[in-house]
Amino acid sequence: MTFDPFIRVNAKYGAPMGRHGDNFDQLADWCERPLYIQHCGGDGFYDRGGAYWGHSHVFAVYPADGELCAYIEAPSPSAAIAMVHEVAPEAEIHFQQRGAKLEAGR
Repeated sequence: MTFDPFIRVNAKYGAPMGRHGDNFDQLADWCERPLYIQHCGGDGFYDRGGAYWGHSHVFAVYPADGELCAYIEAPSPSAAIAMVHEVAPEAEIHFQQRGAKLEAGR
């Protein structure tokens, strides 16, 4: 099973504002394994799972197992990668296309 950081939300009473995630500032603690960055998809205001952001400059950062996941706002994939490297300079980072299978290991 592939980890999806933008799973469908329960919008019975309206879309939630963003998503809950892990603390981005703790990314350095995750660097013993490769990290993946994935764009939110969506229509410009909502991510592909239905959470409301107000824009589409949202990326998820997570290890392959999906045990942790942080959400960051950046204008492009390269800017998101640069933000991760500011917090975790040693991180091995891969841009993950939606639906692509993750490769384990380095």
